[in-house]
Amino acid sequence: MNTKRSRMTIAIAVAFVALASIPAVAATSGSILLSGNVPAILEITVTPEPGITNLPITTTQSDLLVATVVERSNKHAGYTVTLQSSNMVAGGLASPAFKSAGTSDSLPYSIKYGGVAVSFSSGTAVVSDVASRTDAAGTSKGLTISFDGANYFLDEATYSDTLTLTIIAK
Repeated sequence: MNTKRSRMTIAIAVAFVALASIPAVAATSGSILLSGNVPAILEITVTPEPGITNLPITTTQSDLLVATVVERSNKHAGYTVTLQSSNMVAGGLASPAFKSAGTSDSLPYSIKYGGVAVSFSSGTAVVSDVASRTDAAGTSKGLTISFDGANYFLDEATYSDTLTLTIIAK
């Protein structure tokens, strides 16, 4: 048994020496793949001005700032922002209007987004149609309204409208 074990030990040692004497083959170049992921950013921030829930609708106002909107997107193909008036959609009105639940009176108003007059179709308007991404801080735009409440004699009530801005990737 000892000779068998001795032969086995010698065979293993010879194999080890043989393998150790073979020169290692090294490559002349090598590469690694470095990769990372940037998540999609598509957001809109609407910051209302103080007092917009108690507007002076019995007066005449021109380009009254009611909100500042920041559009932010890293979508290479760009994005679209839509603006919707709930009273226009629900009531089939031709223009945005302050309405009251308890009366049939309404006070029409106009809107500018980023200084540009907004044109509606069926209660919705495209207010931004951008073919690229924004910068990291986004694009800030003012939302202003104008109305002539001094020339209307409205029923006593609370009048309102809800404006909804939506950002959509292209």
